[in-house]
Amino acid sequence: MEQHEYATGAGEATGGTVVERLGGAGQLTAHACTDASSQAELLARRFADADDHTAHGLFTAVFGLYPARHLGGRPAEQHAPAAATSWWHGPSVHRTPAAGRPRGLRRARQEAPAARLPAPAGPGRHRRPERTRGAGQGTAAGERRTAARLLLAHPLVTAAGPHGAGFPLILRHADWLAERFADLLGYPLTLDPSHARLHKAPLPGRTRPGFRPAGYAALVLALDAIADGRTPDLGRPEVRALLADWQVATGPAALDRELARALAPGARRAAAAGTGPEVAVRRLLAENPVVLLDELAAAERTWLLGRLPAEAELFADFLGLEAEIRAEGVALLDPAHELTDLAPGGGPLADTALLLAERLVEELRPLPEDAAPPAVLVPDALIDGALGDITDEYGLPAAPDADYLADRTALRRDALDLLHRMQLIAPAGRCWVLRAPAARYAPQAELHPAPGTGRHSRPDRQQLPHPRSA
Repeated sequence: MEQHEYATGAGEATGGTVVERLGGAGQLTAHACTDASSQAELLARRFADADDHTAHGLFTAVFGLYPARHLGGRPAEQHAPAAATSWWHGPSVHRTPAAGRPRGLRRARQEAPAARLPAPAGPGRHRRPERTRGAGQGTAAGERRTAARLLLAHPLVTAAGPHGAGFPLILRHADWLAERFADLLGYPLTLDPSHARLHKAPLPGRTRPGFRPAGYAALVLALDAIADGRTPDLGRPEVRALLADWQVATGPAALDRELARALAPGARRAAAAGTGPEVAVRRLLAENPVVLLDELAAAERTWLLGRLPAEAELFADFLGLEAEIRAEGVALLDPAHELTDLAPGGGPLADTALLLAERLVEELRPLPEDAAPPAVLVPDALIDGALGDITDEYGLPAAPDADYLADRTALRRDALDLLHRMQLIAPAGRCWVLRAPAARYAPQAELHPAPGTGRHSRPDRQQLPHPRSA
């Protein structure tokens, strides 16, 4: 429901206006303020009074500065027409690394395989070859794609910032980029000589690491103070880090007043609201790891099913993304592993999370002859047992900001949080459901049952598919 509201434009922010479902922020218009500072103070109070979930949603609605998030990896084999194949039983990207273990984890027993993402491969079958009628034409197409990918991953790009090398490409192709983002996604693009900003629609579920309501409130007030030429309160480390990332405050005396004004909530240009099914679905495809058909409205589902090949080609040309089409939905994959703020397979915690997904799939995957639901309920005991087996076999993952030896519940929380952000699991009340796309990280299913082997695992289930040994 939240994804549908995001895609269709509900919850848009127009200047200082946000719909009322985001913690009363819609009252910003009702309480019309005569100056930006009063408006910032009102918005800061909304943040401070909100709960965590509402504050995160309000942040994306007000600023729209979140990255796209896509999975990587391409299945090595295709056994059936993609659209007729379930993720539960289809080709997998599961790999066993040469060392036989996830990177960064101590191996305790030698027989257990590990889940890993593959290295990027060549162009996908949905990607149209570059035109070859002229060298300049191919170069321009590549530059436009590079600039579009940069803006989707980093909606704020400054000339002097960490992604400044791509800023000249954005300026060079500004008209084309503005037209394409507006036509395809309903996103306005604004530019000046020092920065480019893509104004995205609100998106539930995107949080700023380390931020809670008080931090968001402090951010709004600090941004307003800089824009007004006053000394900001930068006492909170998360606020300092984000303003530095935005290049608004890179040092005690290095404050960019003009950029602060451009980022102030009152300067926010709203993404198009009331969009049709085509823009609604494209937004979901462009920003999310996976889109399941059963989560779409009827008109959106009908439109997507009738447009799958054309949309796959469109996103390949525009953003270099490859469509993985399955019976349950679509994932746009990034072979370069760039369009994401996550790093699946990129560290010990990520490896542990993917191992957890693999083992949950092995236990809960429906039989090929049964109906393949888009998600299945996960018993809490199974999560605990699988994590116990993984830590027995591989040891505890190292993390710079967590002591998992002293706090095993933190490992459970962090692994589930990562899988949730990858959209491989989803909350269902106080429980979790395992989504079908998680099976792309597990061995492909065989047709004969086999008992579990981990000492923490729950009792054997009959008629479960056995993962193919690596």
